[in-house]
Formats: sequence, structure tokens, C-alpha cells
Amino acid sequence: MPVTTKVDHDNQLTIHTVTGEPSFQEGMATFKKFYEGNPTQNVLWDFRKASLARISSKQTEAIIDYIKHHAEKRVGGKTAILVSRDLEYGMSRMVQAFTKIKDIPLKTEIFRLIEEAIQWLSKDE
Repeated sequence: MPVTTKVDHDNQLTIHTVTGEPSFQEGMATFKKFYEGNPTQNVLWDFRKASLARISSKQTEAIIDYIKHHAEKRVGGKTAILVSRDLEYGMSRMVQAFTKIKDIPLKTEIFRLIEEAIQWLSKDE
């Protein structure tokens, strides 16, 4: 997946900026690298220049199952998903729903403005 990752350990924030059309395999590779390392509490996925058209709902659920298996590393953490198009917004709502259904101890919110996403991530709750 064309992804650039920046990690700010002082602020417990990882920013993944995705471009193009990632495949399921590319997405899983990014998640594995993140969770097998030293994951931060907060994550921002920036999909403003990406299309999630190649990712199916079944594949999305598989990603969520992987996250659930590793969620103990980020209990109480937050994930902000930044989108600019309706398709990615809809896919992100599916992710948000799966995290609630599967009782994953992380908060997930969707944003269209980066300023709002950063503000939410930096708030103590």
C-alpha cells in the first residue's frame, strides 16, 4: 500500500497517510508492522488521497478481527479516520460499527477535516 507512516512517541500518535488503491494484503502488512512494533495509543489514518474500492466488507472484518486480537496493546486508545469521499466515509462507518459489535476497547471516529481529527486525538477523555 502506498503508505507513509510517521510516529510521534512523545505524543503517542502514529499517522498513516495512504494514497492510491491499497489491497487487503498491503493493509494487513501495515497493521502487522504497527501492532508487532511499539504501537502508540492514538492513530490517524489519512485516506484523503486513497480509494478503498478494492477492500471488501469481508476483508474489512478480517482486519477488525486482527485489531481485536492485538487491542490489549492500545486499550483506551483512539483511532481517527480522515476521509474526503463518500465511499471511504461509508467504509469507515463499517469499521466503526465492527469495533463496537466486536467490543474492541478502542474509540474510533471519522473526520473530513484534519484539524478536527487532531483536536479529537489530543483531547484527554
